[in-house]
Amino acid sequence: MKKNIYFSALIALGLFAVGCAKDEGNYNYNKLNTNFVDTAAFLPRYSFKQNEVVNITPSNVTGVNNANLEYEWRLVKSMYTPDPTTGTYIDKQLATTKNLSYKFVEPSGDYALVLYVKDKTNGGITQMINKNIKILPFAMPGWMVLHSNGNSSDVSIIVNEKISNADISKPEKYVVTTGTDSIENNVYSKTNGSKLQDAAGIFSAPQNCVGIFTKTNIGGYRLSSADLRIKVNYSDMFMNRIPTSDVQFQTYDRNGVNELLINKGDVYTIPQPVPGVWNQFGIKCFGKGSDDKELDFVAAPYVATNTNSYLGAFYDTKNKRFLYVNTSREIKEFLAPVTPAVFDARNVGKEMVYAENGYEIATGVGYRTWYSIMQTPGNPNTRELFGLKLDRSDDGARAVTRIDLSTATEMNNAKYFAFGNKSTLMFYATDSKIYQYPYATTGTKVSTLKYDILANYPGNVITGIKLFKIPNQTAAHASDGKLLYIALYNATTQAGTILQIDVDPATGTFGTTVKAYPGFGKIVSMDYKSLN
Repeated sequence: MKKNIYFSALIALGLFAVGCAKDEGNYNYNKLNTNFVDTAAFLPRYSFKQNEVVNITPSNVTGVNNANLEYEWRLVKSMYTPDPTTGTYIDKQLATTKNLSYKFVEPSGDYALVLYVKDKTNGGITQMINKNIKILPFAMPGWMVLHSNGNSSDVSIIVNEKISNADISKPEKYVVTTGTDSIENNVYSKTNGSKLQDAAGIFSAPQNCVGIFTKTNIGGYRLSSADLRIKVNYSDMFMNRIPTSDVQFQTYDRNGVNELLINKGDVYTIPQPVPGVWNQFGIKCFGKGSDDKELDFVAAPYVATNTNSYLGAFYDTKNKRFLYVNTSREIKEFLAPVTPAVFDARNVGKEMVYAENGYEIATGVGYRTWYSIMQTPGNPNTRELFGLKLDRSDDGARAVTRIDLSTATEMNNAKYFAFGNKSTLMFYATDSKIYQYPYATTGTKVSTLKYDILANYPGNVITGIKLFKIPNQTAAHASDGKLLYIALYNATTQAGTILQIDVDPATGTFGTTVKAYPGFGKIVSMDYKSLN
């Protein structure tokens, strides 16, 4: 029995050996390709604008049969966080064709564009190509210019590497490429289908928002920062709608996520802590004075922000005094001044000409002094500079600066002003000249003529100046405090021009090149628009 088993096994082994000897190859062991598309043809990274139709045409590697391939393009959010507006995470299929033609309508931000190329004939071996892309907003980051032709107004945006790129030391974070220098014309009307009537001002606002306002009882609108599309009209900004007859916009500003708005002498404030969710202003702010009676006031069209212990401060034109809004949104009087005091904030007795946050003289820290150009009512020959230091709670010593401006050349003709945030810079402008005034200098103070527009732009007058400044509570910018914008207007040709001038933030020295941006109407207002 054992011998039979032994011989059977031996015969089977012999047959197996014979079979192998006659096997001339039933399999084709070719080297499998995992590279079907030429990756060298792709850019290292891509940038596209919202609503831009993008076409990408990949090429196959030599010898690859395209008929055996399947394609899938996908768009994936770079970070696994939901979109703040929609609450969803973006991971979507864009196409299943070799060539991509797609209109990017997604929210601006950083994404990955992924191409999967699958070989159907070899077990589904897949090549993956992953490229970083940035979707830029339709309304590009840059310098917003609100300009008018008669009663009809629009918003255009100056786009260049100095103003549009927040960090010029990091090319990988560039929004625009080196050398970009252009104007995105009439963005507001392109998005909304019509122009704005009787514009009054445009302001950057918190949480991906822009505020645009009018001189009429329309009031204005809250716009999406991405494309300047109207999101909320003026009446709907308020929980209790302001009667049409009382709609009289005066000014707007922000203190961190807190918005402050002045309408017909009344002050409103509201926090906006959540991106894409815009809270309504509640009732107007009110408060009681030291006599326990309700404060009666009419706010001037200027508001102090960047304050540590207050939501804001303003000037009461009716009683000619400074008041502030505390963190409980109550209007409060300043305390009686300690001795000696440069002025009594409760009893100033002056007319406010202009006000803006600037650099503090004494410590050279921060930019929480609110500077005001004041004068005896109706008399520009009496102008003075008042300063309130708002970096701490009221202790009777918030009035820190009072400087006679009588030595400032043509100060009585000055119409426009700008204060620095890196040093004690002060610029002011008449119809044709821009001066710098060293208000922090001890002893005799002398103005310096910085620019005379008539030498280069005859027939024009200055209609505004503004120093590019980023509020303390927002992200840093490489050009913060280093660019001065000047608005010009030629009444004969009805043409407006913006001048961009480099400024040394410590000394106020102008750069050698003055960049001109023509093609506007009369310029009404200017402000910076960030990426979001």
